[in-house]
Amino acid sequence: MNPSPRRRVGRLPRAQRVASHAILAVCALSGLAFFVVHDLRTSLFDLPAHTFLVWHGMSAAFALLVFGAVLPVHVRAAWTVRRNRGSGVAMIAAMSVLMLSGLLLYYGNEDARDATVLAHWIVGFASCAVFPLHLLLGRRAAATTACMTQDAGPLRTAPDGSLAAVRASTGMERGTKGRTA
Repeated sequence: MNPSPRRRVGRLPRAQRVASHAILAVCALSGLAFFVVHDLRTSLFDLPAHTFLVWHGMSAAFALLVFGAVLPVHVRAAWTVRRNRGSGVAMIAAMSVLMLSGLLLYYGNEDARDATVLAHWIVGFASCAVFPLHLLLGRRAAATTACMTQDAGPLRTAPDGSLAAVRASTGMERGTKGRTA
């Protein structure tokens, strides 16, 4: 059995990437569908608004799992090699605002509900653009740095996606404070 090919720094394994994108797509589409049916008072597949809200709430719970799963490896590795930081920070900020506003919609003060709904819609709609932009910028950054090499070769993670290969290729081993060992 051949070992798996090395991946770009921070690139999620295929199964995790596909599942993450599917979960985020269901969350976004169900949120948009709820907005269309509930706020625009338009019929969509003859389903009540509550159905889309349930789908949105359930997929949002899984989206939080996705968010937590990408922080330790994907975000940390890309941050270490200074790749795609702007759109990455925008994604983290958007997910954080959506998480907080979603919680406030259920458990928050009724006096602030209208402002919370508005914030959730605005950031939710913006995320529908920010996430694809983040993917596009990540692919461009990877294509730009694919031919860049250092002493240890191209900037890539190990087949298991660990950060150790990033540290080794960038001279950032623990305890060296940026010095090569």
